[in-house]
Amino acid sequence: MPISAYIANIRAKIGHDLLLLPGVTAVVVNARDEVLLQLRRDTKTWAPPSGGVEPGETAADTAIREVFEETRISILPERVVAVLSGRDYVVTYPNGDQMATVTTVFRCRPTEAAAPRVNDDESLDIRFFHAEDLPENMLPRHQRIIALALREEAKPYFDPPSA
Repeated sequence: MPISAYIANIRAKIGHDLLLLPGVTAVVVNARDEVLLQLRRDTKTWAPPSGGVEPGETAADTAIREVFEETRISILPERVVAVLSGRDYVVTYPNGDQMATVTTVFRCRPTEAAAPRVNDDESLDIRFFHAEDLPENMLPRHQRIIALALREEAKPYFDPPSA
């Protein structure tokens, strides 16, 4: 999906300068312990669905919207897994836009047994992978996020403060 009108308006004012935004990542786990992943068009790596929070939207609503927009799967966020930020969450896009996110990671479950599908221009492929057989072509941060979401511990993870 193209950037939102909200972000486009800010970019018109600040250009490519660093922009701090709230985001979400949804680790969707179905009844067979399979994890929903998208093959991202921009990085050619597998990752959980994610996206930016829009003004007036809750983080949980963002997770629901982003997963549906990208995969046509309806979900229910079950718990917050982690809140992540810092150097690993600063990116520069090919057009030069710089962005840093504070990412809330949710563990979610599908609300129906629909098959996922590529539903926008952000993904090359969408599918469920068994938790024990995830693709190798993943960024380390996405591997870590999935591992955190698959833990039975309900306490959210926070990166330790920088020294």
